[in-house]
Amino acid sequence: MPRMTAPFTQAATEWDLDTLYRDLAIAKQQLTGKAKPLTPLEISCLQGLLCGYGPNELATELKREPRGLRVDLSRGLYRYVEVLTERSLNTLKDWREVTEWLTKAGYRAMQSAVIPSVNDSLVRIVDVSLEGTAANPVIDLKVRNVGDQVAFLKAANFQFHHIWILNSWIIPVVEDDFAEFAAAPCAAPGLMVSRSRKVNPSFNYAVSLPSTFQLQSEQKQTVQSAAAHHPIHTEMIKISQCVDCNDVDRFTFTLAAPSRQNFVNRRSPELILYTALVYHFQLELIYNEDNQQIRSDDILLLLDPNWAECDRRYVADSWDAAELQSFSQANKQAIAAMTQINGIKSLNLPCPEFRQ
Repeated sequence: MPRMTAPFTQAATEWDLDTLYRDLAIAKQQLTGKAKPLTPLEISCLQGLLCGYGPNELATELKREPRGLRVDLSRGLYRYVEVLTERSLNTLKDWREVTEWLTKAGYRAMQSAVIPSVNDSLVRIVDVSLEGTAANPVIDLKVRNVGDQVAFLKAANFQFHHIWILNSWIIPVVEDDFAEFAAAPCAAPGLMVSRSRKVNPSFNYAVSLPSTFQLQSEQKQTVQSAAAHHPIHTEMIKISQCVDCNDVDRFTFTLAAPSRQNFVNRRSPELILYTALVYHFQLELIYNEDNQQIRSDDILLLLDPNWAECDRRYVADSWDAAELQSFSQANKQAIAAMTQINGIKSLNLPCPEFRQ
């Protein structure tokens, strides 16, 4: 058997790894036409996936660049699993399906059913979606406890990697009959428990976004700085969520604009500059007394308190052309950096043609 990577030794007790390595190598040959064993990186990634590590966590443990590792998994190991489990290519869309499919294929060791669980509870992030508007964004979080004991979620860390400033000189004409966005509703009491049920948000947390952490100017916003995967600021939000064993939960974070940030710069009655912020962060959940952690994929969230969903807009003609060109160039650089990041993004996040 190949050497076990240190954090993933649990895979050897729960899976028939020798058979799995052999059969995946055969699947690799069928896919590539070349008889080659699994590479050391493929073996380490497989061990990590079998232990419940997602691509971002794998990249951290293996000291790899997250985006490159996702590409390697998509081109290699995910495709081998599809061939081995007799599924169509490119149907594996979620890394969690690796363990699910291989379990159904019979590669999980029989003795794992009688071995006591190492973790009394084990929380997984099922889905993160960005709802609401750019003026009132809401994070909708769905989690699942795959362990055999209750999990108590006690904190959420917003781990910020970067923040961009976008400037706009396009003035919206707001209609009077536009309704404001309402916060996500809390769950109704007395939900019936059944094999299939609708899961409403159990609670909504109000979060004020920061504005002052090492904010870089537009001139310093580069693709390299955006790709750095180390938090430069963390905001901890205390939460209180109880997820029963083999159960799910759903809760939301309603995000508010930072009070110290000036989003409207009125240089004169004719010259108005609007500011929007784009946050690059990950959401880390802390649960149980031993501070277990689970982290989301990268999130890119647009915050624009002056956002108006309207069809009528106009551009003030009093701006100096050179100044407008400077704003436009800074926006282009910021958006170019954002496009290099794979993750969960606001639907109204600017595209590369935005504000040119």
